Amino acid sequence: MYAGLDIGTTSIKLIVVDEDGKIIFKDAQGVKLYSPKSGWYEQNPNDWWDAAKKLLSNAAKEGIEIKAIGLTGQMHSLVLVDVNGNVVRPAILWNDQRCYDETIQLTQSLGGEERVIDELGNPILTGFTAPKLLWVKNNEYENYKSSVLFMLPKDFIAWKLSGSIHTEPSDASATSLFDVKNNTWSQRAFEIFSDSSIKLPKILPSDAIVGQIPQSLANELGLKNRPYIVAGGADNACALLGMGGLKENQMVLSLGTSGTVIVTTKEYKPDFTGRVHTFRHVINDMYYHMGVILSATYSLDWYLNLIGKGKDVESVVQEAEGTLPCENGVFFLPYLSGERTPHRNPDARGVLFGLSGNTAQKTITRAVLEGVAFAMNDCKDALSDLDNVPQIARITGGGSKSQLWLKIIASISNLTLQTMQKNEGAAFGAAMLGGMAFKADVEKWNNVQEQINPVEEWTEPYKKGVRYYRTLYTTLKELMSQTREFER
Repeated sequence: MYAGLDIGTTSIKLIVVDEDGKIIFKDAQGVKLYSPKSGWYEQNPNDWWDAAKKLLSNAAKEGIEIKAIGLTGQMHSLVLVDVNGNVVRPAILWNDQRCYDETIQLTQSLGGEERVIDELGNPILTGFTAPKLLWVKNNEYENYKSSVLFMLPKDFIAWKLSGSIHTEPSDASATSLFDVKNNTWSQRAFEIFSDSSIKLPKILPSDAIVGQIPQSLANELGLKNRPYIVAGGADNACALLGMGGLKENQMVLSLGTSGTVIVTTKEYKPDFTGRVHTFRHVINDMYYHMGVILSATYSLDWYLNLIGKGKDVESVVQEAEGTLPCENGVFFLPYLSGERTPHRNPDARGVLFGLSGNTAQKTITRAVLEGVAFAMNDCKDALSDLDNVPQIARITGGGSKSQLWLKIIASISNLTLQTMQKNEGAAFGAAMLGGMAFKADVEKWNNVQEQINPVEEWTEPYKKGVRYYRTLYTTLKELMSQTREFER
């Protein structure tokens, strides 16, 4: 049996499958998210570890014997560890926007953005790891000097499980310290941190066996055996794998806390406009291009919290059935954490536009769903400048459980969407990597379940909606940059 352990932003998830990919166990533990200031997001890595141990213990209580555990998790987030193996400070997360000045400092130190993209494959963005590390250096120098290791979330858990200090290409690609083309750390990018004691972790293949759970930990968790630990991959790469993204020119949309649009490719082709990421896949010698929106289902979670406790997602979305495209001119810009693709604007802010005294809650609900879909469409259009974007895309993530949302996305993006029999996101892909480490035939583990086509009568209104949505952002962009004057 193979397990996938996903270190997510809102929860830690464990999934266990048999040799045929059949799910025999799954569980999740919630984790706290802290926001000490506007635009700042942190978590305690030890909360991830406690949750991971609880999940493995729960599986053991069910009599499940796991052969290998593949790891996955949120990308970019910075974990710092001292010489005694203690976490130095809370992890600074992927959606944290505090280090804008550090992105400029790093970019200038490397000779400007064009040279950065030429050497690293991507521009340096606030979400990436290196600016977070530089922020710690600039603002928390004692923490910086006491750190000897920097890790990404899944690699922190792999270290706790096996003692191995490593990462792998799909996660390293998104650090702004990694040469994506040559599959190695960039010593020139790391030069700015040469005054620290921090060591770069070794790079291993995503399906590499990195170690085994020690007997003492196995006893603590109640495990009957000592599972092997497999390096794993970044959450988006593992979600891509779990949706069958093993070949060239496959397109996968992920509708989770953040949203992504991904196309696989065998060609290394960075985007010199900086709108689209070029990362290594968990499949050797394959890349993927990815557009990212920072607030997908997070936008819906924010909205539900705003309208009151006691309301669940399903009932609120159900109320929006029967509403019309862009109903009564109400639009939502989902830039609650800034935005990455295509705007690359940490100052972008969320907007509800077009409200009147007659606006119904169900109209706003649909506008929130549409706003995320418009943002996903912007990602798809940005990808089309690099790839021959297919007209069929597979979709995963918690938001993909909503039929209304799927119809809206299909109609706005003019795509045929496919859901899969197993919609378990990155955790399933991590389990596949566990299987791949032992030569399991994982290509047959997931198949198409349903196909969603654009709603014909929605396509024309949405063409106008796309233009209006984009005009709304360009009109408000300058005002958005001034909101920091009012933030406390």
